Amino acid sequence: MSQPSPAERSAPRSVLQSIAARTGKIAKVLLSDEGSQHGPSPVIAPGASATGSMPAGRGNYQLVGEIARGGMGVILKGHDTDLGRDVALKVLDPELAQDPAVVQRFIEEAQIGGQLQHPGIVPVYELGLMADERPYFTMKLVKGRTLAALLQQRRSPADERGRLLAIFESVCQTVAYAHSKGVLHRDLKPANVMVGAFGEVQVVDWGLAKVLHRGGVADEKRAKESLHTIIATVRSGPGSSGSDSLVGSVMGTPAYMAPEQAQGEVEKLDERADVFALGAILCEILTGRPPYEEREGAESVVTQAARAELDPARERLVACEADPALVRLCLDCLTPARAARPANAEIVARAVHAYLTSVEERAHTAQLAAVEARVKAQEERRRRRLTVALAGVIVAALAVGGGGLWYAGELSDRRAEEVRASVESAQSESIELGRAGKPEEALAAARRALTVAESGGADPAALERARSFVARAEADASAAERERELLAQDEALQRRLIELRLDQGGTVGDRDRERALDQEFARAFREYGIDVEGADIVPAFARLRERHIAEAVALAFDDWGRIRRRVHGARSEMAENLLYLAMDLDPDPDRMRMRRAILENDRATLLELAKPESLRELESGPTWVLSAALWDGWPELHPDVYRIYDLAVHLHPDDYVLQSIGGQIYQDAGRRDEALLCRARALSLRPDDVRARLSMGDTLYFVGRMPEAESTYRACLAEHPNTPEALWTLGLVRLGLGDHAEYRECMERVFAIDPRPFWRPDLDVARFYTGELSREEIARFLRAEAVPESFATYAYALLDHPEPGERDPELVLRLVAERRAQLPPGMAWMLEAVACIRMADWPGAVAALEGHHEPGAFLFYTPAALTFQRALAYARLGREGEAREAYGRGMAQWTELTTANTAAWERSDLMRWRREAEQALGM
Repeated sequence: MSQPSPAERSAPRSVLQSIAARTGKIAKVLLSDEGSQHGPSPVIAPGASATGSMPAGRGNYQLVGEIARGGMGVILKGHDTDLGRDVALKVLDPELAQDPAVVQRFIEEAQIGGQLQHPGIVPVYELGLMADERPYFTMKLVKGRTLAALLQQRRSPADERGRLLAIFESVCQTVAYAHSKGVLHRDLKPANVMVGAFGEVQVVDWGLAKVLHRGGVADEKRAKESLHTIIATVRSGPGSSGSDSLVGSVMGTPAYMAPEQAQGEVEKLDERADVFALGAILCEILTGRPPYEEREGAESVVTQAARAELDPARERLVACEADPALVRLCLDCLTPARAARPANAEIVARAVHAYLTSVEERAHTAQLAAVEARVKAQEERRRRRLTVALAGVIVAALAVGGGGLWYAGELSDRRAEEVRASVESAQSESIELGRAGKPEEALAAARRALTVAESGGADPAALERARSFVARAEADASAAERERELLAQDEALQRRLIELRLDQGGTVGDRDRERALDQEFARAFREYGIDVEGADIVPAFARLRERHIAEAVALAFDDWGRIRRRVHGARSEMAENLLYLAMDLDPDPDRMRMRRAILENDRATLLELAKPESLRELESGPTWVLSAALWDGWPELHPDVYRIYDLAVHLHPDDYVLQSIGGQIYQDAGRRDEALLCRARALSLRPDDVRARLSMGDTLYFVGRMPEAESTYRACLAEHPNTPEALWTLGLVRLGLGDHAEYRECMERVFAIDPRPFWRPDLDVARFYTGELSREEIARFLRAEAVPESFATYAYALLDHPEPGERDPELVLRLVAERRAQLPPGMAWMLEAVACIRMADWPGAVAALEGHHEPGAFLFYTPAALTFQRALAYARLGREGEAREAYGRGMAQWTELTTANTAAWERSDLMRWRREAEQALGM
């Protein structure tokens, strides 16, 4: 036998070859590749040049050809001869393999795929080097069709919607798993979803994945510095559409891309970018088209995505015939404001699962109803046949005489037995339905049993038993109906009490509003059936103690007591009675201790309850009551109240009220990031709540993020077009961005919907800006106005009208001086500073501005404009160093606010103040 040559001895051998050399030939087990509806994996370029290099040191791989090619390299079909299975080899491009940063990202893709262990993610088998030292990794070779292909083969968007939604649920579950591991996909689209022959669903192509827990911004800065200068290509080559993936500082597929992703803000991406993409996939399932697409005369798909031009998609979704719950979920995922979307894919997956489960339950209920109808029909047919048979027996009995009488008696006994069995069967069914919590259906079965007894000629005792059985079923059904009514009343009261708790945030110091809130509390409880001022409330309280809302009502009495202490005095009997009622309803020891401390004004005990170790044991509702008591009673303890909220909002992230109030408290304190976080949490807990959406928009507005606030208000108005608060604040946003025409349009719509005096000043000012009202008319309104907020609206219009000839700063400055005692301090200095600037009184402007750094609750202009005002005043006063320092801070704020959409700010008040500062600095 010939000996192997030296080259043959040095060539890499597979595991089976090595074993065979020692033990003899090893048999191979090869399973059939037949039976798959997709057949063997396709190879688009057999024997392609890419196969010229083989994995180094591995003798068990045979490379068959090329499957796909992308921006970073090529995917080859290989065959593992040891295990007898096909694999996919992803090999890095030769040129890119020379760059360490790209190699690192390629390895990260392999590591991410290797560690994500989920049925919906293609497993990575091995990481290695080719013979030319290019890295490669092997993974499962997926056989199937993409979701994109399945969507394209439909005749209409309604076809196979149930199957496609089931596939979508699997995608959501897979992405939710990745999010739980801190991984973002960043390129979710139908083309990256594979559906196998046996229903398996896998999310593929994790090449743009981002690991959140590894350092966030640092990782993304590295990616920006390297990748966008190297791989700024479309994966499928030149001329690709918006459905192809871009790799670079804008990473992903534009047609399915979140605005922040399309704007290149990769360091800000989190799970909600994937949530947007999931919404985009759902949009294509429901409407047949993705959110953004190439259209004649339209911007590019990337530009559409960056600007969140979603109106066409919203119109298609509203017009489609899908279930409203699915449309609502899709719109929530596609919300341009990142904070307003569901927080992660798990929330989306739960919503889709709940919808599919409800569809299945409805189908099951309909099936049961059909079965019951068939059973009833069969019973009716048996009854008729029995009646006919009995008639025949009677005739036969008459014919045959006495012998027939005996036979008729036998039939009568048999008939009685059948009637008894039918009655007992229906009654047994009634009992089972009652136990299953279906009292109306139980009553119907009981009545059916009585009908059988009556029509079948049951004896009097049996009839009486059947009637008693029906009476008991009627009583049970009546009790169940009453319980449903009580539950509905309970839920209505709880919803109202939550609204009243949230309303307290805007009443501090407003005696009229506090008195109105006191009356609203009383009205809410009277409508529920409790008059706390009535002669006898014992029966109502006996009922309340048995209800699940007893604790919630007790906390509402705490809230109401707080209002009454401010309206009627700290030691008023009316307020104390509410505290006693709360203690009567809710005997929990810790909450009893808190209420007694409030009653006795015991500061030491309240502070002890506010310690972190005590707060951890306190529920969210009492935490709010405790913080409110400290805030009202001791102004010097306000910092302690902020510390309470700093812990409480983290201890209770799922409490809507606490997060909502936290958002307002932080907003009033100028703590922008905390305010936005609380608002986002509240909105994620109640995505369909108009108030939550409005609050999110208000906070975005008050921190100066005007385009995001605009998107939030428009999303709210898309669902609730006649919400005056949303229209009003949208108008203010458009005013800040320099769009006077839409400002006026919004204010006219507001006043048409709700013609309250509150809205009138903004309508007047809008007409002033668009030329319908004169300066003299606005000045007359200003002199007559007594409400500080309305006074400020007119005053600022006379200070900042785009046309200098329409301004009257002297009048404003004089009236501010006359009314300073009636105006809130923040309002007074802001108006005074702008008036001095318009009069070129630079010492006066600096004197008004110095010592104030935040505009506070009175937002006349974008908050960052205040910094440019300082730069302007300092420059005109000759204090150039301070002017340039202020200008530098202003530009930093400008960059932060406007980078996402610079064009939207071109006519804004912020741009105008910036230009005035630059002119003063000679720039």
